[in-house]
Amino acid sequence: MRLKLLLFMLILLPMATGVHAWLFCRDNLPLLTQDAVERLKAAGVRDPVVEVRFFDLAVSGEAPDPAARQRALASLRELAPMRLKPGAEHIVVRASLGSRLDGGTLHLSGWFPQGDEIKNLKRLLSDLRPDLKLDTKALHTSGEVRWSDGVKPPLTTASPLLKPLIDTLRVPAELHIHATEDAIVLSGLLPDTALKAELVAALAETAAGRVVDPAALKASPHVQTAAFARTQQLAAFVSGYFSVPGPRSFDIRSDGVPHLSGMATRQLESVWLALLRPVTGAAKVDAQFTLLPSVYHFPGYRVQSKISPESLKPLREILRASVILFDVGSAHILPQEQTELAQLAPTLLAAGPALRLVIGAHPDPSAPAGAEKALGQARAEAVLSFLVHQGVPASDISATVFDSVPAGSPAAPASPRSVELLVK
Repeated sequence: MRLKLLLFMLILLPMATGVHAWLFCRDNLPLLTQDAVERLKAAGVRDPVVEVRFFDLAVSGEAPDPAARQRALASLRELAPMRLKPGAEHIVVRASLGSRLDGGTLHLSGWFPQGDEIKNLKRLLSDLRPDLKLDTKALHTSGEVRWSDGVKPPLTTASPLLKPLIDTLRVPAELHIHATEDAIVLSGLLPDTALKAELVAALAETAAGRVVDPAALKASPHVQTAAFARTQQLAAFVSGYFSVPGPRSFDIRSDGVPHLSGMATRQLESVWLALLRPVTGAAKVDAQFTLLPSVYHFPGYRVQSKISPESLKPLREILRASVILFDVGSAHILPQEQTELAQLAPTLLAAGPALRLVIGAHPDPSAPAGAEKALGQARAEAVLSFLVHQGVPASDISATVFDSVPAGSPAAPASPRSVELLVK
């Protein structure tokens, strides 16, 4: 009897074990599986997948960083009575790159596989946007990180991982050039390094002792192309526009509208606008010029005469007070003006052969331009002829007609029917 009972229990035991296992799989494994999934999600794992075979776990998913991966695995190891099967831990960390542009600083964050890609990325971005400072303190590497499908080092501008960042960094072109009496400063962004070099070279040729500072002008192929960024044409305009003394400025952005300000003569304004037309096409020019009679009237004009500075200053003061007036429509020098010129002649002779003079007539802006130019030339030549008869060498003097200046403007002459003597 006891033997029969023992045999019965031996037969019943496997059946009971099987039933228990079946009940466990039916009632407990789904709960444990769901618990494992929730643990992975809580650790930050994206798209978690959990496979259970009895008490063994196989997991997969994507963690945002190595720390999240370690938290997920540690949490699964605490899930009793389940066991994380060795070799079945397929939670990956994909390379990631985040960015934040704060003023002139680009802050980078994320994870790369171990290697030199952070250095490579810094070189790449510095070439694209040399105007930006790079902060990579939050960009790390780890042996647990893997490149995503389709991404292979070295990274380039065409890499899918960099595309969102590259798109945000593409900026419009702009150019700013500001000149003072002592310096010409360039700033902005150009799409071509050759164009930058051409502009700097053109300005260096016309600087006339002024310092050319291009430190704030950056050039990068990542800058958007612009219609104004044309080689030769832009350099030709810049060379002509900044060949005369400052202060003056030239500003243009991707909209193609040029902004000019400074001092000019009517003739120079016409020349500059003609040089600018091939650069900007039909774009309207915003020109804010203070008109002067000639380049000799520019505050920063550097005289060509070789006389000493000690002699130059009092001579210029004497000439400034020696304005020769004429009657309306006449080129005849009035008697009182002849007396003034006769008294001026010894001073001019005393200045020596190094003195160079320009005699310029101021036309009447309200009269016909053609007639005024002819009359002005006759007046200037009359003054020149009188001085030559007084013994002043004609080789040191030239006669010309200054550009007309609107009445009431700051640089308008006291009388439009006058001739002025200036040191060339």
